[in-house]
Amino acid sequence: MRRLNKHQTQSVVFSSLIGGVNISQAPEQIDTSDLQIAQNYIYSRDSKRLTGRDGLGLLYTMGGNESVRDMWYDVDTNLLLVFTNHNKAYKYVVGQTPEYIGELEGSNDPVCAKFMDKVWIASGGKLQYYDYTQNGQLAVVQDSPTCNIVFQRFSRIAVSMDGTDGFYLSGVGDGTDWAEDTNRADKEQWLDVGYGDSGDIAAIVPLATDIIFIKTNGKIYQLSGDADPNNWQVTEIANNTDIAGTRCAVNIGSSVIFQSIRGLKTLSAVMEYGNIQTSDIGDKFNALLTDGMYEPRFYHLQRHCMILIRPTSDYKYFVAYNYLLGSATTLKFNVPIDSIVETTSTIIVASGGNLYAWDSQYLDDDGKPIEYILKPKATISSEQMLLKSVDTKFTADYAGKAEFIDGSLDVTVPTADRNKFRCNHSTDCLDITVKSNDRFTVDHIILEIADL
Repeated sequence: MRRLNKHQTQSVVFSSLIGGVNISQAPEQIDTSDLQIAQNYIYSRDSKRLTGRDGLGLLYTMGGNESVRDMWYDVDTNLLLVFTNHNKAYKYVVGQTPEYIGELEGSNDPVCAKFMDKVWIASGGKLQYYDYTQNGQLAVVQDSPTCNIVFQRFSRIAVSMDGTDGFYLSGVGDGTDWAEDTNRADKEQWLDVGYGDSGDIAAIVPLATDIIFIKTNGKIYQLSGDADPNNWQVTEIANNTDIAGTRCAVNIGSSVIFQSIRGLKTLSAVMEYGNIQTSDIGDKFNALLTDGMYEPRFYHLQRHCMILIRPTSDYKYFVAYNYLLGSATTLKFNVPIDSIVETTSTIIVASGGNLYAWDSQYLDDDGKPIEYILKPKATISSEQMLLKSVDTKFTADYAGKAEFIDGSLDVTVPTADRNKFRCNHSTDCLDITVKSNDRFTVDHIILEIADL
């Protein structure tokens, strides 16, 4: 017999889910734009819509028991470098066999920078470079400092080694010039940053016209000035920041985002004394980053306005932080991810000895289904309430299906169409979950409910 309800119905609408995951409050206290779970969803690069992530398709498998440890890509030259666990370097073009270009000097994960038509590589040994205009082999700069950090600044190559205080800059316009001459400002320059403060350099990030040094003791220093070394000034601008690792700080416009042991933090260039402001971000989802934290790693996908953060030792699990929205979701891959680079047309992912394309043409992870899970705000009542109908509208480029679940209620709905079903499901807490192995974009979920 159909149950009747004398009370007026109300609609709970989940449509603009731009808030991302919020686990800082009880499930019923978060906003309707927030989510309890958003697994394998990201925000579309062309809109603010929440959409299922793409799959992984195999591009190439390395031979000789080699596995990929890291990659680097340059958008201007379309150059992709691949570095393996055997400390070998390759130039890779999709669809072709990787071309061997030499061996790394060090055993650290390599860091690269482009300067004067060369790619400069720091891996824990002497500085190296690859002249991509000549298609040659890696060359070693024997006079350079030992380094595993490199970038370009003041028309010089800048290098450092984490675990030290030293910061070095090459001669002007020449990354191979490391001859010191105190009478010439255009020759090699060096600084000991925070010497004697009982901390070592953990990360160095350019910020606007300055350089930011983040140290293991929680102190942050700012190098300000211009191309003239006489105008350089190093100032301590923050302390107790507790950076969590050496590869978890990136420059985003006029800010630096980095991970501390307490969650995400930002340093921003502002128009006030000191020029730099420190603040906490990610309050809604920081527990995703700090729970079980182990050697976190950032991958910056600029064209997606997203930082992929691997916070733990689980190389299949990532937090996807969209810094335009200030929102995060989670990703669970079916293969462990060792490195990620974004090219002009796609995203390349390395797992062991395999190179994959992370692209919309793939619906799974190399044959393994992707588990999409969506869980919005819970709805509670002081008494029993009746779920009378559910209206879902999802968008996809192919027909699929999803499960709409709440307790004993389990209904299959389409993922490429609008669908409305009626029901008489009573509960004191509506805590719905949508699960699918098909990729789709969320338009809306509308619940029609009434108190009993």
